[in-house]
Amino acid sequence: MPLSTELWHQPASGFDVEYAARFDQSSSSWMNKTFGSDGTGDAKIWTISVWIKMQSAPSSDYRSIYSAAVNGSTNHVDQVRVLPALTWGYQRQGGIGGALIAEGNYVLTTNSWNHIVVAVDTTQGTDTNRTKLFFNGTQVDDFLSGNANYGAQDYVAGIGQGRVQGIGKLVQGTFNTTIDAYMAEFIFVDGVQHAPTKFGESSGGSWVPIDPSEQSITFGTNGFYLNFANASALGNDVSGQNNDWNVNAMGTDHRVTDTPTNPS
Repeated sequence: MPLSTELWHQPASGFDVEYAARFDQSSSSWMNKTFGSDGTGDAKIWTISVWIKMQSAPSSDYRSIYSAAVNGSTNHVDQVRVLPALTWGYQRQGGIGGALIAEGNYVLTTNSWNHIVVAVDTTQGTDTNRTKLFFNGTQVDDFLSGNANYGAQDYVAGIGQGRVQGIGKLVQGTFNTTIDAYMAEFIFVDGVQHAPTKFGESSGGSWVPIDPSEQSITFGTNGFYLNFANASALGNDVSGQNNDWNVNAMGTDHRVTDTPTNPS
């Protein structure tokens, strides 16, 4: 069972998340970036960590937390997404490549913050080690029937590569609507498959954020850390890699103080 997120306690480290970013379906707000070229980042090994609180439940379309275009195709993306049933997962649209879709107790809700980690290393010989999903510090082991595909060995993803990337929206394909959610502490690590303990810890029975600056994270060439502290530049990367993101339909009012450590 995932750890409870209904009662929040200050982390033992004393880390306080001050800000989050609001992504609105109504205003089609999202972020985009195109990295320099394929091969500058590690297409086989990477980690995404993000705290998320839904503003509304998805309706008929998929909502993308993170997506990346696939070269040579106008209909496929690699993505971490939210489904209408409030499940979530990592897969390539169209059923190509890995497809892990969680169900059961792993639910993104409109009344609580939750932490998700997608940790990928397709060089692994054992398939279950290639793609790992974590929900509030717990590894997901409950998947929709037929979707427990961990990806082929040495599978090359578009995520973190030299093509358009999107936060809060699918960058190409049929389902191009934006997500309706708050997101905080958005981290992408290029070249390392991390456990969730690199980004959070158990405190008082809840899973809470920890300070990334104290975790000796090597972000890698295309890695980034968005803490959304700069209201005038929400896409500012504070990892030291200067991988800033472009914002679309996001003003200073899209910086919010409803966060995992200060929920409202």
